[in-house]
Amino acid sequence: MAFILRDDIAPELYPISWLVGTWHGYGMLGYQGIPERTIVNEVTFDHDGGPYLRSTSTLWLTDPELSGPVDHETTGAGGHLALVKDVQWSTETSYWRPVASARTESATRVELEVVCSDPAGFLSLYLGTAEGPRISLATDAVVAAPSAAHFSGAARMYGLVHSELMWVQEIAAFGHPLASYASARLSRAA
Repeated sequence: MAFILRDDIAPELYPISWLVGTWHGYGMLGYQGIPERTIVNEVTFDHDGGPYLRSTSTLWLTDPELSGPVDHETTGAGGHLALVKDVQWSTETSYWRPVASARTESATRVELEVVCSDPAGFLSLYLGTAEGPRISLATDAVVAAPSAAHFSGAARMYGLVHSELMWVQEIAAFGHPLASYASARLSRAA
């Protein structure tokens, strides 16, 4: 899927501008002590002309009694439409800042700083890189409110595969080591 760079986007953002837009889709969530569930995810990446992207993301658990099966053969990436949102599981707001870049043989490699806030009482600083349509991030620091659950770190990977945004997150929480937590397959909605 081709996209057009808007003339109001900062040049520093060009290597990650493929994220800009609204994405919808489904995925899975589960962790030690958290039963595996199907989720619906909506993510919006936008900007205001400054050298950073703003992102808002919301995860909903699905209602297994109201949701139909997701069949990619008939629904394609839009299969999330067969899923019915039930309970909002989490939401976050983040800011993505490219801080340095270098040209490699295959793409421009960009170092990123991503600051995330979560109403469950966490602030996380992720450091990582974007190279072409792949982004890898890991927490460098986590600040938790006194009332927040124990959360000590996370890693995320994003990729643009056949015009779909795929993401996966691992977390270290509740005294457990870093392990798979959530993933989703999203289609561009706008």
